Amino acid sequence: MQKGAGCLPYYRFRLAEPNLFLSKYRRFSAAGETAGLRIDLARNFRSRSEVLAGTNFIFKQIMGTRVGEIEYDSQAELVKGADYPQETSFPVELTVIDQAKESAREEETGLEDAEQSQLEARWMVQKIRELVESRKPIYDPKTKKERPVQYRDIVILLRSMTWAGEVMEECKRAGIPLYAKLGNGYFQATEVAIMIALLQVIDNPYQDIPLAAVLRSPIVRCSENDLAVIRLCSKKGTYYEAVQAFATSRPEAEQEELHERICKFLEKLRVWRALARNGSLSALIWQLYRDTHYYDFVGGMPGGKQRQANLRVLYDRAKQYEETSFRGLFRFLRLIERLQERGDDLGAAKDLSEQEDVVRLMTVHASKGLEFPVVFVAGLGRSFNEMDLRQSYLLDKEYGIAAKYIDPVKRLSFPSLPQLAIKRKKRLELLAEEMRVLYVAFTRAKEKLFLLGTVKSAEKMLDKWKNAWNQTDWLLQDAQRAAAGSYLDWIGPALIRHREANLTEKHNPLVIPEITQHASRWKVQITRPEEWMEGEEQEADLREGWQDLAAANKPIAVSSPHKEEINKRLQWRYPFQSASVLHTKQSVSDLKRINEIYNAGAENGLARSYQRPVFKRPAFMQEKKLTPAEIGTAVHTVMQHLPLNQQPANADLKCFIEQLVQRELLTAEQAEAVDPSIIAEFFNTEIGQMMLKADRIYRETPFNLGMSARELYPHWSGSEEIVLVQGIIDCLIEIGGELYLLDYKTDTISGRFPGGFDKARPILESRYRLQIELYAKAVEQIWKREVKRKYLFFFDGAHCLPVE
Repeated sequence: MQKGAGCLPYYRFRLAEPNLFLSKYRRFSAAGETAGLRIDLARNFRSRSEVLAGTNFIFKQIMGTRVGEIEYDSQAELVKGADYPQETSFPVELTVIDQAKESAREEETGLEDAEQSQLEARWMVQKIRELVESRKPIYDPKTKKERPVQYRDIVILLRSMTWAGEVMEECKRAGIPLYAKLGNGYFQATEVAIMIALLQVIDNPYQDIPLAAVLRSPIVRCSENDLAVIRLCSKKGTYYEAVQAFATSRPEAEQEELHERICKFLEKLRVWRALARNGSLSALIWQLYRDTHYYDFVGGMPGGKQRQANLRVLYDRAKQYEETSFRGLFRFLRLIERLQERGDDLGAAKDLSEQEDVVRLMTVHASKGLEFPVVFVAGLGRSFNEMDLRQSYLLDKEYGIAAKYIDPVKRLSFPSLPQLAIKRKKRLELLAEEMRVLYVAFTRAKEKLFLLGTVKSAEKMLDKWKNAWNQTDWLLQDAQRAAAGSYLDWIGPALIRHREANLTEKHNPLVIPEITQHASRWKVQITRPEEWMEGEEQEADLREGWQDLAAANKPIAVSSPHKEEINKRLQWRYPFQSASVLHTKQSVSDLKRINEIYNAGAENGLARSYQRPVFKRPAFMQEKKLTPAEIGTAVHTVMQHLPLNQQPANADLKCFIEQLVQRELLTAEQAEAVDPSIIAEFFNTEIGQMMLKADRIYRETPFNLGMSARELYPHWSGSEEIVLVQGIIDCLIEIGGELYLLDYKTDTISGRFPGGFDKARPILESRYRLQIELYAKAVEQIWKREVKRKYLFFFDGAHCLPVE
């Protein structure tokens, strides 16, 4: 038994038998003097006192042994066990929507056709928006503090999911994220229906209804008048023939824009039909999303995330279909038609999960064992499902089987006595089950409970409820409780005796104060749809007017108390915009190129940016001819691994390069690109001899250094930013405790610079100065040692260039 659950949430569905538990509940006692000791877990550690008191007040009046199968006595009452702050009052709210007809008013608002599900869904949407926008405080037991309510704190409970579609659609319109586990509704989704209609037109354009649906959709954007104009071009034959006739005719001036749209659609249709014959189905569907931009369009609609998920699922299911032995658009459409003919459906795509900040929609059965800060219990005015009681024959494990009495001569049938007995028994069991379901719905709320129901006439409803006004006992009469056809038939008569319900002009002095002055807190209102939907209709009209102005590229005048704040946010500029266009981590080589490009651009009055290529050359392209950069990498690899115990000769270098190929440090192509003579020539120079005589050599030394953006970027004008500079120093030579920095270069010099190396010296020094200075700065800051001299060595010509 769950803590705080009492004995009530024991269901009869799935062949469960609550009487097994109830029999023991009656035989056992709290004192244990009878069959056994009964421990009542009545203390509730979930809900506020307002929710518990409201639950006790209702069920103490409606639940009894004869109707309800158990008496809601002091042992069954819920006792507060949770520790909530009491600064804020959270009364239980009951809202009754009155659908009584007022013809004059309804003709103006068009509310006469609104269904109960739609009305209640809109009311809940408004209330949810009000709670979230007003940041209604709720208590967080983890932090022991109050925080604003979020969507994840709210749940909508229904007796069944028959109203789920309407609730989800209204939440989509209002931009409220909603999560519900549904097994149907996919093919009824507007975006899916339009795409299936387009596929049907591609398969066979001589289908009037799918073609009209596509033309009327946002894909072609034809109005009803446009469709009529097209039909007048060819009154006989199919609608597709009329479309073709309109496309080939010479349009009038006011029809030129429509004519252009139709011609473009027919042109695309020919392309799509060719793709359907020659390509895959999934490729066709994705191409339709791209060509029509319909996928992007639905993403901007209310509930766009869900709509795009539905379209992605259509693509995925087409791809799965092609993995079977079946192929082609025609067979795929026939499969969908057979599913729809059988009444089968597919669950809507899940774009939101339960862990996200979403409102939950579920049945009362599914909510058992769960808890939510804010609970909406809707559909309280719906009639109980008594379809099982209307069967031609009834079964009962105690009474057996019963059928109607049939007079074959007169061809009449009458309810038999056994059938009436079983029906009465089954109905009482049904009422007891519904009471337990209602109890579960009440006790899911931790802080705030909203009850919502719709009635055809509030006046008649109150007259019916007033029958309980003269009753002085706690428990309402058995006949009245047994005659209930909905949850409101229990809640209303119980509430009419409470002082805060204000459902009667005066109170009966015969009713005991314990009932009228009960500690439970209530807020009861009876409302008509136009009272709270008028603002919604005005807002919808205003949105429609905005759409017309936006389509005409005209300014929209908005009167709002938040206008200044909106303008402030729209005109806001990111203060660190300059930092967002540059990398926070740069290599030394990239910084050198950026500096070169900027200097070259500054001389010409234009500064350009540098961006490293995204991809390296594929291996099959490298095999044909190595780039200068790839040759340089190969030379650096030889210099990194070359032993320095003696001055190498050409023959030694060739042998060593072959060893690098065997060790897979070089490829055969790289080895061929390395000229051993230029490396041998290096060791004949002064810097090469210094390397052979060095006390210690550091080769290919990596480093990371944080530097100010102002030091690195010559055009920097933003705020102070730190850039991580990374690089690899070719060689550090240590002689007598002093460091010499050496960087190898494989640039082509011979024949490129007229006048030889002396003319190239200032150009090369300027090109590599930033790079060599960054290397030296990294050594001095990280190693805390000064670099005495810096050198650049160019293998082409064996030139050594000191950098001052």
